[in-house]
Amino acid sequence: MKNILILLLGLLLSYSGFSQTQIVGDTVISNNKSKLKVKVYYFHVKERCHTCYAIEENFRKTLFTYFQTELDNGIIDMYIVNCELPENQVLVKKYDAYGSTFAITPYKDGIDMKTIELSNWAYQKVNKPEVFVAELKSKIIDLISK
Repeated sequence: MKNILILLLGLLLSYSGFSQTQIVGDTVISNNKSKLKVKVYYFHVKERCHTCYAIEENFRKTLFTYFQTELDNGIIDMYIVNCELPENQVLVKKYDAYGSTFAITPYKDGIDMKTIELSNWAYQKVNKPEVFVAELKSKIIDLISK
């Protein structure tokens, strides 16, 4: 009985220490290569901090709020990728991803152009979600309008 109480107390304490939303699994939205203008990537590791979760939340909010039609029509592809999974190593190597990496690759006529690395930018803007979302929205609009 004493062991069960200690176990329950330990679980309760660990739960309160990690009371952030856990997003499980990778997310890939990729629809139509012929219309593709932009691929947006957020790479992460399994164990993430609050800041890393916030970057992903702002990333998702921007795409799902302002670019759902473009996601549905294949103009934008969205990737949320765990760097540690073996099946993701080709992408990890291609984008030189480590830990929390945020990147956008514009496409023109089905050919990927130079990737824009936004990890530092994302860390600078993460605590100002309205700025993060507005600036990311602007960056994506600029790329898909070219």
